[in-house]
Amino acid sequence: MPPKERTGVVEGSRLRLRELLPADVDAVLAIFGDPRTTRVLGMRPFQRCDAAELVEQAMATARQQPRTRYRLGVSRAGSQELIGSVQLIVQRPSGSEAVRIGYRSAEVGIALRADEVSIGHSVEIGYLLGVLGFDRLHLHRMWASFMSHNETAQRAAEESGMVREGVLRHHGYADGTWHDIVQYSILEEDWAALLGRR
Repeated sequence: MPPKERTGVVEGSRLRLRELLPADVDAVLAIFGDPRTTRVLGMRPFQRCDAAELVEQAMATARQQPRTRYRLGVSRAGSQELIGSVQLIVQRPSGSEAVRIGYRSAEVGIALRADEVSIGHSVEIGYLLGVLGFDRLHLHRMWASFMSHNETAQRAAEESGMVREGVLRHHGYADGTWHDIVQYSILEEDWAALLGRR
């Protein structure tokens, strides 16, 4: 069944992506204030002021025209309670007229509340991001990067139809240590093939 089309909202059978609201600060803190979540993302746990700033920035970028950054909440269908957050950042093309790098491309990221990890949300969230990126924004490529030790995120990317592209050696630096970064992508033709199997 196709998702409902409403501005800033993508609905699936169990989950939905929606715009963040001022009332979401505590829920954002529950996601990004938990070291179990931030450790695998290579960042420090949020304080409440950080969560408030993230919500303010999400609301500000939602008003920009053209919009190039989507920071959305993940909630269960029929509920406002956030269980996660997704981000889609449309790339600004670079390069020469002959070769355009990043054209119709976006980086995506997902963060779930620690108690919502590894219980089967990844495929539906990947589908909802595909609807947003490919069907609504008409992108050609979406990609995601993960720290090499974040095997849960890598499995989730593969379950969502993404293809492992390779490893960027020592591309990340966190906690005084260099980390390899694993990169995945999905193309619009991959998306079309996935939809054909649904």
